[in-house]
Amino acid sequence: MTRIIMVGCRKGGVTKTTTTVNLAYELSQLGNRVLVLDFDGQGDSTKFLTNDDCEYYIGDALLDRKFDISKAIYPAIVANKEQDNLHIIPGRRGDIMTKLDMDMISLTRREERLKLHLSKITDNYDFILIDTNPGTSVLGLNAVMAATEFIFPTEFKEHSLDGVEALIEHIQDVKFIEEDEISFLVVASKINKTAKKSLAYGQEYLASRWPNNTAKTIIWDRSLFAESEYEHEPASVINRGHVAARYYKELAKEIIAHA
Repeated sequence: MTRIIMVGCRKGGVTKTTTTVNLAYELSQLGNRVLVLDFDGQGDSTKFLTNDDCEYYIGDALLDRKFDISKAIYPAIVANKEQDNLHIIPGRRGDIMTKLDMDMISLTRREERLKLHLSKITDNYDFILIDTNPGTSVLGLNAVMAATEFIFPTEFKEHSLDGVEALIEHIQDVKFIEEDEISFLVVASKINKTAKKSLAYGQEYLASRWPNNTAKTIIWDRSLFAESEYEHEPASVINRGHVAARYYKELAKEIIAHA
């Protein structure tokens, strides 16, 4: 059964795109068929995984129930090579995604359109990862409704952890379920080892609040990720031997085991 994973947090700047792109790449390297959906208005996943010249994008499917969503699926490009096991449905940068969200408000079944479209292609993939923006939107509702599970990257800061709490509450309201019915992992990301107070606060918070839903893998703050973002390539492609390149490899194995 295809695992549809929404990557989200109500706080911006917590490495949602970094998590999505690197996790998707490492899952594909382990032999899984992976599709990335870019719902973020900044289009960062699209920057990472395409040459930015895609004719169709996710909006073409969401606005038209008759649209063949497979037309909007493109092989991801990593290190200038098309990937066999990693594909993407691109987003668009700037006001295009904002306009898409506004255009969807008046549509029938507006919150289910992604789920209905994905039902036509799920047999083609083992994992579908949805990169989302931090705000509330019709696009965000579609991601929540379509997802079968969730990954919440968070820093060890109060606003970031509050962002996870807010999103979990939102998911409960949208899906009409309780927290213990949600399949999710909280992933500590961009963590500074030298910030002792922050480290202690975050570890204690996760251990007490989500002891069974916290990833064992910690994504420590490393310069490789800044370089990866600048080059628009997964971390392990930039420097396979770097210690930080192993973080998302380990997270991918943990996600697979978390089924």
